[in-house]
This record gives sequence, structure tokens and C-alpha cells, in this order.
Amino acid sequence: MTTLATQHQNAAADPGQNVWLVANAGSGKTKVLTDRVARLLLRGVDPQNILCLTYTKAAAAEMQNRLFKRLGAWAMAPEAELVTNLTDLDEAAALAPDRLARARQLFARAIEAPGGIRIQTIHSFCASLLRRFPLEAGVSPAFTEIDDRSAALLRAEIFDAMAEGPEAPLLRAVLPDVGEETEGFIAQIVGNRAALARAPKPEALAATFGLSPDLNEAALEAEVYLGGEATILSALVAAMQKGSESEAKTAARLAALAPYVPGPALSEMLEGLLLTGKAAKQPFSAKIGSFPNKDTRAALGTMLDQLNALMQRVESARPRRLALAALRQSARLHAFAEAFLTRYEAAKSARGWLDFDDLILRATALLTDPSVAPWVLYRLDGAIDHVLVDEAQDTSPAQWRIIEALTAEFTA
Repeated sequence: MTTLATQHQNAAADPGQNVWLVANAGSGKTKVLTDRVARLLLRGVDPQNILCLTYTKAAAAEMQNRLFKRLGAWAMAPEAELVTNLTDLDEAAALAPDRLARARQLFARAIEAPGGIRIQTIHSFCASLLRRFPLEAGVSPAFTEIDDRSAALLRAEIFDAMAEGPEAPLLRAVLPDVGEETEGFIAQIVGNRAALARAPKPEALAATFGLSPDLNEAALEAEVYLGGEATILSALVAAMQKGSESEAKTAARLAALAPYVPGPALSEMLEGLLLTGKAAKQPFSAKIGSFPNKDTRAALGTMLDQLNALMQRVESARPRRLALAALRQSARLHAFAEAFLTRYEAAKSARGWLDFDDLILRATALLTDPSVAPWVLYRLDGAIDHVLVDEAQDTSPAQWRIIEALTAEFTA
């Protein structure tokens, strides 16, 4: 008796339906993919017209092993056992004598098909695509694919060379933002090369953060520190030293910044002191009426109004101060990334290397470039009738653009 799970698996493996399968680990997703390929072959689809894309080499090997094990078993199975296997697959039409004979021949057909059944990773498929259309893709026909380890070694070599070259100031500028995680940092730059290959113009970067191109730290500090802040803060320290124990500790930290020279350290201290926290009902708003304590506010006398005005200026400036800091950090990142990627691409080109990201990016360009994509897709369309994607949740948007281009004709 067929279980409900088997019925659902058979429905998902039906080649007559377009299916998106979501299921837990170990629930039989790979079995469904294998069943679907087997049923395509049973229905007369040419093995070389089936494309199976996986995320890892291990997944590709597992699927291929399962498929050939099944087809090999069909070739040698007694008729009753073969009929049972095909019935379990919900392939009633395959039980006719001529179809049973075809089922026994599938193993040999799959083995002998030019190129075999294409069960490969998305990167392997892209590499084969680029080798088939090197002129259109703008790559050397003799390019070499480099693995992650080789790419990491090349990145480290370039990073070390930059430390001793003319780009050294750019490298030193980003190191405080990176810390010790340089390997991961460089890998992220390479992984986002499309966005980082060319540094944006300063005005464009400023607009991204909603800032005026002519805003700088000095201009922002001039809005906050109007003069007399040292007097206000000195009075605040004196009053808080006479208050509660917690106020006395806060006063000591604030006093350590005397003589209160405008700058990042003072601004960060005042934001933490004069503004509410991120968990407050109104995050990062001036603590007017609640800071300092009631008795300390009374002790400030007329100085309290000046303190409240300072609070409001600190509140107003904070979003732009953070945006300006992020702008500076982004500018440093873009400047370093452009220099690093220029070296990295030149080094790969000189060696005839393409890394995994290159395979995806160049294949995507090949299949979406209006000047060559129609010709390439026309040539591919006659060779791909069915596309199966394993572990689809692990593919990136760039990889999905390749799959979308390959299958566009299916739904045109």
C-alpha cells in the first residue's frame, strides 16, 4: 500500500509538473530528484537534454551514484521486480512490454550519451559554458579554475605586497576598521567585487548617507559647540560630585575629558550621558527634565537651561555624526577595495585563472548581455529541455539569474 509520503514524493517527481520542493533534511528530496530524472528517461527524454544543478560536488556525486545504481538495477532485475519498481514510481505507462524493454536499456543509454547526464555543480556548469563560448564571454579558452585555497593564497600574497607598495597608506587606513580578521575581510571584498571594483564619487557616496557633500567634522562640531561648553560641563561635574554615588562616578568620567576640547571622544561621551539609550521609548533623545537628578538640576540654577540647550544640539547632531563616520569608513573601504581588486584581477589574468566568483559573474554576463545572450541561449535551448536544481536555498541571487536565463524560454 502506497503511503501518503510516497504519494507526495511521486507527485513532486512527476516530469509533467513544474515543482518547487521544500522539505526537512532526510525527508527524501534527493530521492525525488533522482526519481524525476529516472521518469524523464522512461518517457523518452534524451539524457543529454537533462541538466541537474547542485550546490556541492558531494551532492552531485550522491545524486549521480543513486541514479546509476537504480538504472543498473533495472537493467538486471527480474520482470516482476522491475514492474514493482516502476509501479512504485507511479509510471503505469511504463509497464507495457516495449516500455519495460526501454527501462532495461536506460543504463546503457545514460552511459553512452555524449557528455552523459549532466549532474554538476553550478560552478562546473558555468565553467563548461564559458569554455563553450569563450569568445562571447571574453575569456581565454585555456583558462584554469582555481579553488578556494589557491584564491585565498593569492589574495594573501597581494595583501602583503600592498603593505610594501604605493597602496600602503590605503591599507593602513582600513586596518583599524578590520582588526585581525584580514583574511575574512579580503574574502568579503572579492565576494562583493561588482559593487566595490570602482570607488563611487564623493558626492554620490555622501548622497547615499543623506549628507551634504560639503559637510565635515569641523562644520558639525561648530553646530554643537557654540562656545562656553567647558563652563557648562565644569558646573555639571561640580554639581554631580555632590549628588548620588552613581552621579559621582559619572562626574569622574566626564572630568577626565577636561578641558573639553570638541572632538569624537567628547561627542561620544556627551551622547552617552545626555541622550537616552537605544531601549528607551524615544531612543537617543535629549534627557531634558530627567538628567541629572532633581537635586542636582536645582543646584545648577540658571546653568540648567544652557545644559538643556546643549542636550538638544547633541541630539540633533548625533545622526549626522554617525552617518559622517560611516561615510569616512566607506570611503576608506572603497579606496582600498578598488586598489586591491585591480591587483587581484591583474594577477589572475596574468595566470589565466578564474575563481568561483568569476565563473558565476562571467556566466551571468554571458547569458544577460543583449549583444550575445540571444545567440548563446539559442544554442543552449536545443540541448536543455529540463533543469533540476538541488539545494536551491544555498544559491545566490547571481546564480539564480543564470537559472532564470536558462529557463526563460520554457515559459515564454
